[in-house]
Amino acid sequence: MARAILVASDRSGSGKTIITSVMAAALSRRFRVRAFKVGPDYIDPGYHKVATGLPSINLDLWLMGEVGVRETFCRYMRGVDLGIIEGVMGLYDGVEVGSSTFQVAKLLSTPIILVIDCSNISYTAGAIVKGMVDYGPSNVVSVIFNNVASEGHYNSCRLSLPSGVVDLGYLPRDKELVVNERHLGLVTVEDYYKEVEELIKHGLELAEKYINLDLVYELANPVNCGEGDGEDDGGGKLGVAAVAYDNAFLFYYRASLDLLSSLFNLRFFSPINNEVVDDADFIYIGGGYPELHLTELENSIDTVSWIRRKSNSGTPILAECGGLMYLSRYIRSDREYRMVGLFDIGIVAKGRLTIGYTELEAVKDSFLAQSGVRIRGHEFHVSYAEYSNEGYVFRNVKGRGIANGFDGAMVNNTLALYTHTYLPSIRGIKDRLRATLKK
Repeated sequence: MARAILVASDRSGSGKTIITSVMAAALSRRFRVRAFKVGPDYIDPGYHKVATGLPSINLDLWLMGEVGVRETFCRYMRGVDLGIIEGVMGLYDGVEVGSSTFQVAKLLSTPIILVIDCSNISYTAGAIVKGMVDYGPSNVVSVIFNNVASEGHYNSCRLSLPSGVVDLGYLPRDKELVVNERHLGLVTVEDYYKEVEELIKHGLELAEKYINLDLVYELANPVNCGEGDGEDDGGGKLGVAAVAYDNAFLFYYRASLDLLSSLFNLRFFSPINNEVVDDADFIYIGGGYPELHLTELENSIDTVSWIRRKSNSGTPILAECGGLMYLSRYIRSDREYRMVGLFDIGIVAKGRLTIGYTELEAVKDSFLAQSGVRIRGHEFHVSYAEYSNEGYVFRNVKGRGIANGFDGAMVNNTLALYTHTYLPSIRGIKDRLRATLKK
């Protein structure tokens, strides 16, 4: 029977992603392992995939609800021996507390491994663990210490643990386990694949030496999921969905792509490399870092012309965050770079950080939602619209949006939002896409 365990901490920056990834890599030598990530995160799952060879799946109570989290977890645990779930922020952090890592662990009855960064503490580690155990009460069963300076330092940390909490070992302080960061988190795997691969390989060797991996598996709980049936594809494909994927556009949830693949044959194209998919019936341009590739995008003449033709012909196009930036009139950085120009919106590449969950209420019909329906998502970007002469499809109940509390500019059948959507959470999305394609 499949088992699962969750990796959490008292705060962000403690090393959860590295420890989750290297443990998953080490245990993948013995079992079929899939990693999961709590929260709306595109970057950490890339490290998980390098570690296990399987796509990492997000679990988010705000976006999915309890039923959605449980169904998603069970669906992607099929055929897997061990699931390792990486938490988000601190164990008890989350929107109105109800969307925290703790709540996900509670919902899935998953034991918790705490990662404690010991770089500036020793015996105090035990006080932190005791406080977190008592605050819940949480299902904290074990601890892994990170950034340990020596064997003596490790002994001070482990001897401080409260009774009933198992010491699983540690990772030593090691400059080769340090990952660079950008304003939106760790650097993406796509930018530094070879380096990430080497980092995880090195960390794997350390995990096998210093972490009790056998005990990690033993502490994991059996997963209580029925066999279930595969999702109904609704009776055949609707055609071809073209998905932008390169170092400028790379933020997609695996579950969203899987939903689209149940409706379409997916083909990937690179705006950076001026690529097109002539027979596309649907186009999806996700978020990413277009501001780092402005010259290539300005010169993507074939891609620009193709997107304009498709939009003018009524082909549904969904653009999120970085995709919105690309479809705007320009992105201004050191100068103004011309973009696709479907929308009369001017984007400034760098401003203050906008990060958080969103809730949108449709004020007009679109292929995403009927007027009056609410959908949830999230936004994280440092760019902003310095002007916009567009009407909007959504009102922001929560979140910033494009301008004046509204999001979702639409022309023809092209919809562009600052919100990142999670497609499986949008009720009736398959039926709306089918209906749109039949018009």
